[in-house]
Amino acid sequence: MAIEPALVPEMVARGMAVRAPKKPLPSVAYNIWLAIFLAVLVGRAAEWVPGMTGMPLVKITFILTALFAYRARRTFVPVRVRSLRIARPALAFLSLSIVSVFFSIYKSLSLGSAEVSIIYLLSFIGLIKITQTQRDVERLLIALAIAGVSLSIGVLLSYSGGRAHLNSSFDPNDIAYELDTLLPLVLALRGWRSGLPRFSLNLAAFAMIVVILLTGSRGGALGLAVVLLAITAYPLDTSKTGGLKQFALGGMLVRWGVVAMMGVVVWGHLPVESQERLKTLLDLQHDYNADPTSNASRTVLWRRDIISGLERPIGYGMGTAPLVDGRNGGQYRTAHNSMVQAFVELGALGLWLYLATYYVTWKELGRIAVARRPKVPDKDGTQVALYARAFRISFACNLAAGFFLSQAYSASLWMSVAVCAAFVRIASQKIPATATAAT
Repeated sequence: MAIEPALVPEMVARGMAVRAPKKPLPSVAYNIWLAIFLAVLVGRAAEWVPGMTGMPLVKITFILTALFAYRARRTFVPVRVRSLRIARPALAFLSLSIVSVFFSIYKSLSLGSAEVSIIYLLSFIGLIKITQTQRDVERLLIALAIAGVSLSIGVLLSYSGGRAHLNSSFDPNDIAYELDTLLPLVLALRGWRSGLPRFSLNLAAFAMIVVILLTGSRGGALGLAVVLLAITAYPLDTSKTGGLKQFALGGMLVRWGVVAMMGVVVWGHLPVESQERLKTLLDLQHDYNADPTSNASRTVLWRRDIISGLERPIGYGMGTAPLVDGRNGGQYRTAHNSMVQAFVELGALGLWLYLATYYVTWKELGRIAVARRPKVPDKDGTQVALYARAFRISFACNLAAGFFLSQAYSASLWMSVAVCAAFVRIASQKIPATATAAT
């Protein structure tokens, strides 16, 4: 029973025990709903999960996140999103994609596409503002990992031969791109775990690798190669002393050997169709995409799109790349290259902002990784350095996979950037000024 404050002095005078009222624990419901929203948005659950197809899950989880965040608003530390280095080019890119409706050559097409950017922009700002602690960030990392793992499980359960896919909403290349981006985060989450949780995360990562190969996506295979090369050189794991494992030539060679042996085993069990597609990466002379005389070749498509972009440096408007290709003698195909897509649709400014987002994010994560790697290992600092390294690897393979795919407006990319912006802001609060200046 609650004690009236006015009765406390009298109770003390009589020698009665008075218990201090318990402070209410801060609510984390807003962050849990934000994590659910992130998993639904990036994993596109409403497009493939049985019983949920067609449901407005993104809208429902977004509204619930907003409601719980509004209730907890007095506990939030104010955040000026535009003051964050990572956020500035990303916000500008998303805003430009929305504004492109006004200079689009096909306004109805750009207007329909702009809805995606509006969702990302609102989600981007909201995520940064209500992500307040390192624990909040870790929940979002777990949500991104769940998005990737669940997508992999869905593909494996529905696989019946040929190139892996889910349904007409999912191109195999899109699946590979998503998993490339999220795989390093799954590997990073096992860094502090042992026993069954660590085994489960290893198994989940292996399933993601298998699905990437089953899609037969060459862009996905290139992104996967970047992940494997990066994690063998700079492991996403902690050492016996509790610090973050560093580059060691001997250890890297051993890990290369393990990866090579596993690759031989997995390759032998891949379907012939996937093997044939992936082999073309080593035989570009016989790949139609490298044929300069084929109108369907990607190299011809890129050249055609780049010339079109140079003729109109302001861009043709979001979502218009296939139309631009068709108007210039092509086959109304998308750019099949995220940078070319950004250039054609949003012009020179759009391409600059797209690449600037990668550069600034990579640089800021590197600053955090160095500053939070203590000489004497402590769990908090090592964990931050581990997550920073994982995100850097994630963006490297995302850029590599996106070189062959039209993913300039991917949810996994822009939501990962938002999480990184929040992560760097929170991690920077514990960096001494001298360390910040040095890095």
